[in-house]
Amino acid sequence: SIVMYQSIENLSIQRHFVNLGSRQVHYRMSGSGPVLILLHQSPTSSAEMASVIEDLSDEFTVIAPDTPGFGLSDFVDGIEPDISQYAEALKEFLDALEINKACFYGFHTGAIIATEFARLYPELCNAVVVNGLVVLEPEEEADILKHYTKWFEPTPEGSQMSWIWSRIRDQQIFFPWFKKELGNRLSMDPSNPELLQPYILDLLRCNEASQTAYQAAFLYPSRERIRELVVPTFLINYKSDPIAHHPRRLSNLPNNVVIELLSDPEAVGDRSREIFKKYSSNKDYTHRNTSDRLQSGKQGFAPTTNGPIYYSVEGNNIENIVLILHDLGQSSKAELFHSKVIKDSLKLFVDLPGHGETGPTHLTNYSPQSIVSVLKETLDYLGIAKLSVISIGASLPIALRLSEQKSLTVDNLVLIDPWCLNDLEKEKYIENYVPDITPSKYGEHLMRSWYFVRDSELFFPWFEAKSSTALNRPPDIEAESVHKKAVEILKAGPRLKLVAKDLIGYDIQEDLENFSQELTIFIWQGNLREIFAERISKQLDDVQINYLPKDKNDWLIEF
Repeated sequence: SIVMYQSIENLSIQRHFVNLGSRQVHYRMSGSGPVLILLHQSPTSSAEMASVIEDLSDEFTVIAPDTPGFGLSDFVDGIEPDISQYAEALKEFLDALEINKACFYGFHTGAIIATEFARLYPELCNAVVVNGLVVLEPEEEADILKHYTKWFEPTPEGSQMSWIWSRIRDQQIFFPWFKKELGNRLSMDPSNPELLQPYILDLLRCNEASQTAYQAAFLYPSRERIRELVVPTFLINYKSDPIAHHPRRLSNLPNNVVIELLSDPEAVGDRSREIFKKYSSNKDYTHRNTSDRLQSGKQGFAPTTNGPIYYSVEGNNIENIVLILHDLGQSSKAELFHSKVIKDSLKLFVDLPGHGETGPTHLTNYSPQSIVSVLKETLDYLGIAKLSVISIGASLPIALRLSEQKSLTVDNLVLIDPWCLNDLEKEKYIENYVPDITPSKYGEHLMRSWYFVRDSELFFPWFEAKSSTALNRPPDIEAESVHKKAVEILKAGPRLKLVAKDLIGYDIQEDLENFSQELTIFIWQGNLREIFAERISKQLDDVQINYLPKDKNDWLIEF
């Protein structure tokens, strides 16, 4: 199999975090048998390894961590551009999972981490497949170190979006991507926009500090270090890789290091499997991850029958658990300001199916009933049977269905600016609320996401920008803030249209009629959603309506 993302990951791929002191490492895992560690290239994540993980899981326990600072793994503060430090960080991860012997496969940056790991810890390595070792000449190194790790700065106009698209697209047209000259043209067809999009998302998951890994890889003294290897090492590549010829620059290789140049990525996959079978110690591995599921400041994935659900936790009061359901098109990250707002509780933030790091899942529809069944599995996994719920905006039907669950005790239901649309509004919102963010040839979908977020802070509904729909509250349109929220929209991707259709189209009348609990509604002054709250309170007896100040920094929500 070749290194490739999956738009919806196979259910056999589990996702976990392990806590290493203050930092967390995220990893994907599948299969059983001897351990095989896969290390991804920069600036991607283990997501790019999904097809390989699935493919090799028939014979191995495949474990693919996100390198520190990439995907969902925390950056190691103070790490230097030195591959030894990345290898040491990998050793910490393996120690936490009690892995004492494995085969390793690394791609580009991952290949260099694997090489150095084998040099430092030969006793842990059965064999190493190094796919894409970089061996630079001094003048290449100076040029690459100067330009390769260029990064963007979000602007108030969103101009970073065109840079981001071009940065990933040009990587398939030139090598290195910043040298846009005839001699640097690649002889490959640039991918279609759908295939580029997951690379864009992984670029957006990392930051400027993460690029230290690139510098470490380019600075790696491979000529000397390769000679120190004592484990079976295979420097493998396929012909169309721009650095395919680099291993030939090495000399005086020890007998345990072999160079192989193969026809294409498929051949590399087949050859790698042969090597892993030959060198693996035939021990089964028992996965033990003792990281606490509900620890403040930590994130996790809850396994469900429709795929893993992403969550994060703030606060320690296990007696007062508050589940926060984000608005349509947002994610748990967008709602983190509530951690300051709700006192003395344990706040549980989830990315609802179709959003954020949870992504599209294997659900065939996004009706509130389907979403609630997934949330119920998530709460069961976390051992939660009693909680309060805060619902923001369009997540109201999910909150209502959740509070009807017989096996849950919902102590308080709090709505912040809930939606309650009439039929005409429903039609209009289903059509227009979520823009078309299908990946497009020149990256226009990135700007659409940006404007969706930016104009949502200025108008309601955002798609009708008029003086009569202008919001009368301070807009949160600081460049960094808009950028972060736009990234969450892009993670949701084109399926967000389906989510919107199923959530907005849902009829809450019956749920409201059957609703017998107490309900608190908070209206954000100047946010133009009051009419919805009035419609809801007309139908219910026991509703308390409160007003939140225009400035979000002054909010306080108490139960």
